[in-house]
Amino acid sequence: MYRISVLCVLLLISSLSFAQKPAKAKLIIYGQGEAALASAIQASKSGVTTLWINPDAAFSSNLTEGQDIKSINSYKNLDAGLWAEFLKLSLNAKEYSDSVFNYAKVYLSPQISKNTFEKMIDSAENLSVIYNTEIERIKKSGKKWKIDLSNGQKYSVYALVDASKQAKLIPLISEKERLEKKETDSISPINTNQLYNSTAYRTSLMVEDRDGHEWLIPTASLLKPYAENFFVVHGPNGLIQKLNEATPDDVPTLMLYGQSIGAIASYCAFFETTVDKINIRTLQGELLAFKGQLLPFHDVAFEDVNNSSIQRIGLTGIIQGRLDNEDGKGAKLIFDVDKHVSSMELEPIMHSLYTRSQIWFSDKSIEELKLKDLISLIKFIALKGDELDTQIENGWEKKFHFNGIYDPECLITRKQAAVLIDNYLQPFSIKVNKAGSFQR
Repeated sequence: MYRISVLCVLLLISSLSFAQKPAKAKLIIYGQGEAALASAIQASKSGVTTLWINPDAAFSSNLTEGQDIKSINSYKNLDAGLWAEFLKLSLNAKEYSDSVFNYAKVYLSPQISKNTFEKMIDSAENLSVIYNTEIERIKKSGKKWKIDLSNGQKYSVYALVDASKQAKLIPLISEKERLEKKETDSISPINTNQLYNSTAYRTSLMVEDRDGHEWLIPTASLLKPYAENFFVVHGPNGLIQKLNEATPDDVPTLMLYGQSIGAIASYCAFFETTVDKINIRTLQGELLAFKGQLLPFHDVAFEDVNNSSIQRIGLTGIIQGRLDNEDGKGAKLIFDVDKHVSSMELEPIMHSLYTRSQIWFSDKSIEELKLKDLISLIKFIALKGDELDTQIENGWEKKFHFNGIYDPECLITRKQAAVLIDNYLQPFSIKVNKAGSFQR
């Protein structure tokens, strides 16, 4: 009798533990598949207490289905973000690198993919997951969304993402809660062939490899809540409209879209604000901090220690990339890391960012800048003295990992110029609006 009683108590404790409500959430992600997973994990990485409601009994992906080995042919040397993390973990590799990613993409068994996705979910802090559960009711109340689940649990959160493949939560949103959509609210994806036709490239949140072309997805393409702080990923009213029959090659795109929308939703939840208050540079910085690649520079290795500096300077436009088709396989954007840079190239955007720079450029027209010229420019704009020379000399190899010895008379490369401008002038900190115009 005593043993039966003890067993009953243990079973009761176990049952209560299993049904226990997860920690209080500020953001809910609803849905199955790669986009939902990436949204949830990015939000948790951004420090937001996140609840992922998965209507399926377990996580599944195009990469976990069937028995056949999968190979990914998209995103050649452009793997990034949580997709890059997945590839690294699938090999248990120690470092992130293009070679690791390219190797991992050739042989992805369903079991390896399943184990890797589970590892990503289990290791995510600030994330709770409830499977086999539906959202039954949604109602706006002040700044928050009141959420009722099919298991009887109730939540009050600052933001909600519908990442279900059928956009199943839309019918639960009342007409008065829906936001009016305007054509001017969105900016279309930007093909890299027309990258510099406008300034919207400065707001890029991800790169999409689609139909043999590379596209930048500007912030305005993603800041399209269906209702206040309610974001839809799939379907006619969502972000992804052409991937209902996704293939393995679409998995990176789904994860990168999910990661981007997870960053947007977590920004709103963390700061308890709405999308119109988002600082685009802060949002981009968050994605860069978690391995994002917002510009597709094919000549900059993922593992390059100065990759983020080049990304930031590229996003300001101070030094722009160019299209290269030397291999005959289609034009690719490159940064020309080892080429030299002229004062005329730097001048237009420097004028926009730093009024004081106009004085420095007024009597200079230098075809190939020397290191001493760039240091002079930085000193003039930042009001720094000769201590800057010492700082750059001391950091030449140890901090910046530049090749060769420090020599003020040497011609400076575009990569070196980008890194020094990023470190000592920090132009990426200057805000931009949704059109990519600077806001001083």
